[in-house]
Amino acid sequence: MPPTPAPVWEIIHGFRRYWALVAALDLGLFEALASGPLDAAALAEAVGVDIHRAGLLADALVVMGLLTAAPEVPGVTIGSQPPPSPPGPPSQAGPPEPAGRAAGSGRLVYNLGLVAANYLLRDGQRSMARLVREAPGPHERWPELAETLRRGAPSARVEDDPGAFYPNLARATAPLQRGVAAAVARELAAPSGHQALVVDLGAGAAPWALAFLGAWPDARGLAVELPEVVHVTREAAAADPAGDRLDVVAGSFHRVELPAGGADVVILGHVLRTEPRTAARRLVARAAAALRPGGTLVVADYPRPDVPSPAATTETLMALTILATTGGQGAFRAADLYGWARGAGLTPGPTYTPLAGQTVLTATRPGGPSPAARPAPRPGLRPLGSVYPPSESRE
Repeated sequence: MPPTPAPVWEIIHGFRRYWALVAALDLGLFEALASGPLDAAALAEAVGVDIHRAGLLADALVVMGLLTAAPEVPGVTIGSQPPPSPPGPPSQAGPPEPAGRAAGSGRLVYNLGLVAANYLLRDGQRSMARLVREAPGPHERWPELAETLRRGAPSARVEDDPGAFYPNLARATAPLQRGVAAAVARELAAPSGHQALVVDLGAGAAPWALAFLGAWPDARGLAVELPEVVHVTREAAAADPAGDRLDVVAGSFHRVELPAGGADVVILGHVLRTEPRTAARRLVARAAAALRPGGTLVVADYPRPDVPSPAATTETLMALTILATTGGQGAFRAADLYGWARGAGLTPGPTYTPLAGQTVLTATRPGGPSPAARPAPRPGLRPLGSVYPPSESRE
């Protein structure tokens, strides 16, 4: 017997899922449900779409795990509908009825799922709502991927016109990265005996620098961003209580003068994979030279796995995204970073994963009191279940 074609269909459905999610965000569907459950008629009115189309989109989001749906309970107001029961074993009674023909009153009541409530509301603390459109890079680059792979670069690289793409990406990534950065900042102890300096290279909306300054109230910061993007950094600093301690510099992180041996933390937040390997190695060396003894290099990124597996889907597809949209190679592995760090005089340190798919690698300049890792469970994004030291088996 041949294998099932289900994996091929899943890939095809991925395209449909993506655009269904984009449509839901554009319509404000998740915001419409933020105050409580709605039936298809009320949801349709809230998003300005007729009931059939709104119900079909909502059903698709249920299938995708972003909404829940349950039959309306007669005599109970929609706002006080009980939550749906957890899914049980498959029934032999046939497929569930579609929207509008469910048991009971014949109407389904839709509610936000936990993932949507946490990540898809525009003003959520860890919102990815704006990131959904930006994360794949310019959409027009993907249909030409085969030709891009043949010639070694896309027809237009995002870095050729950084002001056209990076400002929106920087704003879109900031909420999620701020939460990840805050978790890591709490794991590193602020140095004593001097005012700490935090340097953020390729800062974007500065979620990393501002998170460290929030966790270290006596520290000051330096954020470096391209001239075409630096207005986003300045906007973020102006809106943050810690922003008055952040100096913002316009320029390339390859060329801006850095404080030699003066930084306690240097951050490379999702910039290393966008660089060709030679440039990435030089950037690590520049960052290392800026560290004082005991200082820590913090690299937040998606290192490519040594062995591809479904568990590393995010990292592998992020690497492919870099190939599709930039002149970078998108191919650095943890072992590459550790090798570059050792070559620059650093010692690899712990790796943190505050959220699934969010990897933060560290390396420290020997000498002096280094920020000590404290992987103790605390509220919020923790416990950091996968805090581990580098080992030869991982390198």
